[in-house]
Amino acid sequence: MVAKRHFRRALERGMSLIEVLVAVAIGLIGILIMTQAYLTSDEFNKATLGAGGAQTNGNVALFTLEREVRMAGYGINHSGALGCGDFNWYYEPNYSGTLGGTLPNITLAPAVITVTAGLPDQITVMYTTGETRMVPTKLTSTMPNSSASLDVDGTTGFNDNDLILLVNKSGPPYTCTMSQISTVQTASSKLQRNPGVSAPHNPSGGGAFPAFVKDDLVFNLGQPIVRNYSIGGDSLRVAEILLAAAGGPATLDLVDGIVDLRALYGKDTDNNGDVDTWNNTLPMTAVEWQQVLALRIGVLARVGNYEKPSGANCTATTTQPTWQDGAATFTWTDLTTVTNQARCYRYRVFETTVPIRNMIWRFV
Repeated sequence: MVAKRHFRRALERGMSLIEVLVAVAIGLIGILIMTQAYLTSDEFNKATLGAGGAQTNGNVALFTLEREVRMAGYGINHSGALGCGDFNWYYEPNYSGTLGGTLPNITLAPAVITVTAGLPDQITVMYTTGETRMVPTKLTSTMPNSSASLDVDGTTGFNDNDLILLVNKSGPPYTCTMSQISTVQTASSKLQRNPGVSAPHNPSGGGAFPAFVKDDLVFNLGQPIVRNYSIGGDSLRVAEILLAAAGGPATLDLVDGIVDLRALYGKDTDNNGDVDTWNNTLPMTAVEWQQVLALRIGVLARVGNYEKPSGANCTATTTQPTWQDGAATFTWTDLTTVTNQARCYRYRVFETTVPIRNMIWRFV
């Protein structure tokens, strides 16, 4: 009995302190391993999601630009209009800069690349919409003043409230003015241009607009689209220039995580039907614009995953990303500067070549 009693006491004593400490140590090692595995997995997950987000953002940005460039030039792809350069226009109560006003100047062209040293490029596209005629009508008489209705050789394809472009034939350089039809008078072959709430693009009494003479051209722009694409706040942005003049929003952010934009004109300088020169030199004449057959576009998307530096400086990206098959670099920021925090992110390059089909199928 005594032996049994001693045996029970031995069983009731439990684990010793050494055993508890060993168990705790083993548990802590296990927790440490699991935590490290979780952190590694989380970092991998963030990197994967960040790369996937950049892939999506870059593709969406490039698709948006590509779609716009494919539409560019519709309705204005005529040699009689392409030599206009910056045209006169008005929206109550302001004039364009060409007439000393505060409204932005608009170049009559399918796509204009704006280049500013040290900043992303901008692309402005223009095309017409609605039921428009593709060939111009002519004035059959000289306008007695700049506010007069237009006597034309045909009103087919013109509609009330359409915007029109008047182009003199004494150029180049041409004098071009955008105006608005208030009423189409089919029976008398006239395009009435009254000012007012329904026609805010017509200044009262013709204002500072020039008059035009017999045989000058009248193009129907319908309801034109003029969109400027730029980079701001690490996003691809768009500005509807004509809508902004009417009180619409100045800019809208379209795609996040886009930090740079580059573009080049593809030009057929030897008239053999294909692109032989790529540059960002703005065409100035109708002949030069007719040489533009394509745009090459590159966008730089940033992966949203911040990678902590292993030392004092970030090393995720240390060289400038390139485009044009490595022939040119993006210049959004100097990634070779070791203290630049932008080096803590990775980047993806997206580029494409877009034919401007409305220039390829243009009217002479």
